[in-house]
Amino acid sequence: MILRNLLGRKTRTFLTLVGIAIGVAAIVALVAIADGFASGYYGLLSGSQADLVITQAESFDMSVSVIDEEVGPQLTALSGVEEVEGVIIGEATTEGIPYFMVFGYDPKGAGIQHFRVVEGKELTAKREIIIGKLAAENLKKGVGDTLRLYDSAYRIVGIYETGAFFEEGGGVISLADAQAMLKRPRQVNTYTVKLRDVDQAEAVRQRIERRFPDLLVVESANFADQQLGLQFVRAFAWALSFLAVVIGGVGMMNTTLMSVFERTREIGVLRALGWRKGRVLAMILSESLLLSLLGGLAGVVLGVVAVKALGRLPAVSGWLQGEFSLGLFVQAAVVTLALGATAGLYPAWWASRLHPVEALRYEGGGGEGVSPRLPGGMTTRSLFRRKTRTLLTMVGIGIGVATVVALVGLTDGFIDDFTALATGSGTDLMAVEANISDMAYSAIDEKVGKRIAGLSGVKSVSGTVFSVAMSEETPFMIVFGYHPAEYAIRHFKIVEGEGLSANRQIILGHSAAEAMEKQVGDKVRIFDSSFRIVGIYETGASYEDSGGVISLREAQALFGKPRQVGFLGIKVEDPHRVEGVRQRIEEEFPEITVSLSTEFAERLPDLQAMEALVGGISFLAVIVGGVGMMNTMVMSVFERTREIGVLRALGWRRSKVLFMVVRESLLLGVVSGLAGVVMGVAMGKALTLLPFIGGLLKPSFRSYTFVQALIMALALGMIGGLYPAWWASRLHPIEALRYE
Repeated sequence: MILRNLLGRKTRTFLTLVGIAIGVAAIVALVAIADGFASGYYGLLSGSQADLVITQAESFDMSVSVIDEEVGPQLTALSGVEEVEGVIIGEATTEGIPYFMVFGYDPKGAGIQHFRVVEGKELTAKREIIIGKLAAENLKKGVGDTLRLYDSAYRIVGIYETGAFFEEGGGVISLADAQAMLKRPRQVNTYTVKLRDVDQAEAVRQRIERRFPDLLVVESANFADQQLGLQFVRAFAWALSFLAVVIGGVGMMNTTLMSVFERTREIGVLRALGWRKGRVLAMILSESLLLSLLGGLAGVVLGVVAVKALGRLPAVSGWLQGEFSLGLFVQAAVVTLALGATAGLYPAWWASRLHPVEALRYEGGGGEGVSPRLPGGMTTRSLFRRKTRTLLTMVGIGIGVATVVALVGLTDGFIDDFTALATGSGTDLMAVEANISDMAYSAIDEKVGKRIAGLSGVKSVSGTVFSVAMSEETPFMIVFGYHPAEYAIRHFKIVEGEGLSANRQIILGHSAAEAMEKQVGDKVRIFDSSFRIVGIYETGASYEDSGGVISLREAQALFGKPRQVGFLGIKVEDPHRVEGVRQRIEEEFPEITVSLSTEFAERLPDLQAMEALVGGISFLAVIVGGVGMMNTMVMSVFERTREIGVLRALGWRRSKVLFMVVRESLLLGVVSGLAGVVMGVAMGKALTLLPFIGGLLKPSFRSYTFVQALIMALALGMIGGLYPAWWASRLHPIEALRYE
């Protein structure tokens, strides 16, 4: 009977399966990608057979860790240590691939043996590179070809395999070349340590941390779990998965509930024949569980296919590969069954509570009552005929719209904050290193700034360094480095205390001071350095007000950028000649990219990646919401088949029936969109209450965001209503009147 009930409405069952499958596929795909990141991190260092991995303590991620090369010989001299090797890991943009992993190894060291060359020869000299098999396929390069990274050309001498996609999607150059290319002279990101006796790993680890308190030492097997950046990726993946599951669960509850309403008289007959409440409840709940199980299986397959398809895209294949495990599939199964149980519980309870006599009298259509006077005539009455169904549909679509509104608001807030950084200091132009894949990798020689300052038409140039740091007081804080006497630091308005005037001083944003419960005169520890708070500032930009400012020289030392800056703020003498000055600077200094201050944020690679992510989430929301809308409208049309037959018999043309159903769908989309806008604003503001987000991002909701959300909701209404409207318009009056 359970299968017969599900197959009785093939269209409804199919649409519900699609909705569940998309939600489960989102879980499988996103979590697999997050696990793939973890596996990739582990694979970066596990192949070297290292026992311990050393990074800068309190660094957000291995790629921004900075360790001086002088530490290497001291580590080698410690008892219990057999071998120490420095490694540099970075990203570059090359030939259409925005995130190309670059690894710097000593060509004579043991670590590079992990990269098993299958074609060509091993790395032996400078300006040579060996690339992974996946990179060779994506770039369509072979041994003997040339590959440009930043402004340097490297000859490909070999192609390697390691089994780790992070590595096979990138390339290996000599440690000296990597230091030069990434502008990290005499620095490494991490040291790998091989021990004489693995059983002494804990003792050696403690010995190293006592000797070097500014370093973090972990066993290689636990290295990935210690990366805070990876934890953020995992948390974000689960958050998106949760939203997809909620939307899918709402659609499933909608379907199950409508199935019960449609079969009210059938349930009444079963109750009259002696079926107990528990048996009716078990039947409906079993249908829901079976539906969720089938949708879950389809979702697992869809998720695996989606990840495999994404992994084949050349632009992202080097860093976006999923890892599937039995644990992941078990998690997906548990979530799916929980979804089925939750979605089916209320409809099953409602069905079991039906009195046989009342159920046998049920005629369909009304069921929950209709508001006596509602604007909109038949269109509004049809929607409110089933308030529960309409409400569930609104919730499903509203969550999708709300997610888009919240994420776009946070993205726009990021743009506003970075634009405020660029324009608030009074600079007209902003410059970053050309062809960078991430803002964190921008490194401009200070000499470039001095030469730009000497150009005609340029009034002043201010260099800035910034990076993410962790301290005992806060797990996440952006620290800026400015010269205390330069023009740009005026952007940080001191509201308490005074500005920077000496070394080992810091001015804190008012949000950071409140979060850390600090005031003028207290001290803040960043990495292994202590800074005295001399002032509290406000700028209006959330990530600035949640950070701190130290002197440029100290920031360069902390973040391993000697005589380098992350970006330049350029003040022009004549504002009317800004564009001419910009073009001249880019012509004379091709190693940097110069933007108008008002356009600076929009050209950042970080923001472009964020916008692409929001676009992907929006697409997912449209698909899931469209399926939910179509499901609702199909059920509405099925329920009103005889009513539509009466209307056709009374002379309604097919086009009039079609437009009636489409109007209902559009109205439901608009109402859901309005609810989603309100939910999205609330969601965006609620996210700022989280400690990791609130200090960095402040949502900015603009009118075009709301317009886009409403257009999206209208599109969902149109997509969801077209097929049901077409089906309804094709009904023949006699067949419709016979419908039971």
